[in-house]
Amino acid sequence: MVFVEPQFTGNVGFLARTMANFDFDKMILVNPPELDDDAYRFSKHARSIVENAMVMNSFREVREFLDFMVGTSGISTKSAKKFNRIALSPEELGKRIWNFEGKVGIVFGRENYGLYNEELELCDVLVTVPTSPNYPIMNVTHAAAIVLYEIYRNSLEVDSNPRAEDMELDILVKRFSEILSIIDFPSHKKKNTEVMFRRLLGRAILSKWEFHSLMGVMKRVKYHLKGET
Repeated sequence: MVFVEPQFTGNVGFLARTMANFDFDKMILVNPPELDDDAYRFSKHARSIVENAMVMNSFREVREFLDFMVGTSGISTKSAKKFNRIALSPEELGKRIWNFEGKVGIVFGRENYGLYNEELELCDVLVTVPTSPNYPIMNVTHAAAIVLYEIYRNSLEVDSNPRAEDMELDILVKRFSEILSIIDFPSHKKKNTEVMFRRLLGRAILSKWEFHSLMGVMKRVKYHLKGET
């Protein structure tokens, strides 16, 4: 679990307690305030999670550390043109991600603002909890409980199909970017298209077999466009 620039130390404690409910024990805090007694008192029997939390200085540092990053947002859309905000439900996320091989981070933003757009762009996929439009924003620990419950529930199932790792997804995005350059794709649209492609891969949660199949197709497309054999 990743908590970006928490404002209230009590929420750090409550988040640790929620994590322990669903057998999660690794927390990353990005630019947190100095942890005071509230952080430990509200964590109850999950105090060790707070004590062992990793502290990082920037969102980019977290991105480099994780293999797969799930951003959380209280704002979602079904519009295909606003792919930055297209999100999975907790149930969908739980079914796709519980057995991912590698370091997965569920990222929660600031209590007053959430995650910035540039941070959301670095995430592989988004998740949002469906709520009333009259009051859509949830407390971070309440949202965390719902997301972690769905992941934990699906962890009771058995699936031996290994998932593609973040490094492999990066390779796919790089190959896709190379193809865009070869076909002279408009430069002002290139970044958004690459983000859209990464989100598509993130929502799919590719298996190793699917990754290698896509790489084979892209390799052939690239060589064909460049007139190579």
